[in-house]
Amino acid sequence: MTIAAITSLALGSLALLPMPALTADTGSADEEAEWEAAWEEAEERARQEKRAREVNEGELSFLQREPDPESARMVKRLELDSDSLSEGWARMHQCHHNLDPAAAVQIVYNDERTRDIRITRQDGVGQAEVDGPSVQMKDIERGASLCVEAQALAILPHPDQAGYVVDNGPFMRRFLDGYYPMQVRLEVRWPAGMLAFEESSPPGQPGLELEANERGVTLDAHFEGRFESRLHLVRETASP
Repeated sequence: MTIAAITSLALGSLALLPMPALTADTGSADEEAEWEAAWEEAEERARQEKRAREVNEGELSFLQREPDPESARMVKRLELDSDSLSEGWARMHQCHHNLDPAAAVQIVYNDERTRDIRITRQDGVGQAEVDGPSVQMKDIERGASLCVEAQALAILPHPDQAGYVVDNGPFMRRFLDGYYPMQVRLEVRWPAGMLAFEESSPPGQPGLELEANERGVTLDAHFEGRFESRLHLVRETASP
């Protein structure tokens, strides 16, 4: 699942403007104000250029710092049942919060693993529509949100071991050629006693928290780059 801006959001590299010359003579108040304004503008351009040079180019990096409450966040819930174990499909609920302001943004899904997409809620989005395996949005305000429901090919037999795998991702927040911080919460739910959590790839670590019980597993990730998750689940065995 990719969130990508269609239009340029002025995040490219910027060049510094020449600074005005300051003569030895004492200038007027207007000249001093112009100098200060030009200096502040140049400093801001330098900060933007530095951020552009430091932007993540896709390498996954889990972030240990506390996420900004207003930063981009996605919550995805998969609801498994007995049919899911034989057919692979499950009901998916997904919400994107604190979207970046943009003229146009698209959320792209894997067309072989997602079907019956429908928008269930939108706030701060001028227009939104489903177009094949994507949701196309226009006139997005800062802090906007959008939720969808769909059927997802969520669980498959493990290729090498007993049990099943739940693969998700890649999750990313991409603008132009850069990748920016994102929060993802993945909730996988099932009837009590049907499955048990075995392991996660990547494993839990600072910036990636995992919590499991008899009814499911929850993953919380704070990262930059491209994040892909694989959860290994097994059939629950009855206690003696």
